[in-house]
Amino acid sequence: MLEIKMEECVSRGLSSDLASLLRCEGLTTITLTRLDQLVTKSVSGSGFSRVLVVLKSLEILCENREELQTLIHLGLTAKVVSWFSAIHQPLTSDLQRNATPLLNLADAFYDYFLLLCQTSLPVSQLSVVLLQLARFALDQDIHFPLRLEAIRTFNSILEFLSREQRRQIQMDQNQTPILSQVAAAVLTVGDYELQVSLSEALCRLTPRKEREHRANQWFSCRDISRAFCDIRDVDFEVDCRRFLNFVNRYHGDQRRVYTFPCVRAFLDSTELFRPKDEKLDEFWIDFNVSSGCVSFFVDEPQGFLWGSIHLLKEEVDRYSLYLKQDGCTGAETVLSVQLNTPSCTRTAEVVRWS
Repeated sequence: MLEIKMEECVSRGLSSDLASLLRCEGLTTITLTRLDQLVTKSVSGSGFSRVLVVLKSLEILCENREELQTLIHLGLTAKVVSWFSAIHQPLTSDLQRNATPLLNLADAFYDYFLLLCQTSLPVSQLSVVLLQLARFALDQDIHFPLRLEAIRTFNSILEFLSREQRRQIQMDQNQTPILSQVAAAVLTVGDYELQVSLSEALCRLTPRKEREHRANQWFSCRDISRAFCDIRDVDFEVDCRRFLNFVNRYHGDQRRVYTFPCVRAFLDSTELFRPKDEKLDEFWIDFNVSSGCVSFFVDEPQGFLWGSIHLLKEEVDRYSLYLKQDGCTGAETVLSVQLNTPSCTRTAEVVRWS
């Protein structure tokens, strides 16, 4: 009878009703097992929207701290991690990887992990969640935005942890191999924002006193190792920009990110400005080979963080590139991009040569 009622809730997309049903039946090993069987069956049958209903119902249950702790005690974390692992295969399948329900489900998992890890989750379980997120971020076959969001969620979880929790995770030997892979990916990943987030993960999980030793293990080039160690936590954005500019230039014609100083940038007729950080020496624009986009950070007066602009390859209708002569300052190369979306022309004067 429970299975029939759960099936009805999921089929009709009633996450609140499913949460109520689970409460009425009692949060026990049996109900969690039935839920696990439902999700496993749904994933194998590409019923990604059905799994989304289950995650939403769990979010509702998590609003009650006592119910959340009961679920965690029953093994909820291991179940959710296994469900997340189960969507790896469709996310790397040419037939399914771009399906909207699947992409929405992956995003929902990230949100749920963030919610789950803000509770008093045991460090051993936190570590497992972080490892899964890191593996998704490093998988080249997964849709690029999902890889970026995976490592951003990784960093957000670490930000919420106490100093003692972070220290215990830093000491977890299971993290050591994955950090080496993260460091290797920084050099080859081919997208500046993903490089930044991977570098942030390395810094968050490496105590300052151990950073030089770890960097020498991660990077065979001593100059790159030293440049990484120059990143200060207090000035992370600016110092990481210097580090990654150096890394990408070091690879010469083999680089996967080409970075140039931008003179002026416009969104339609509105001029965009670089972030208001006196330590930022240029208005940088990045041409990302692997992710197929042009990106740059801009000042965002309404927010606390730097805003970012992305010109995605699949969104571009047409573009032009021309040399603009200026008798006083030399020449500028002007990139004008027309996106597929009407009234959304983005133009950037990207490089000036004297």
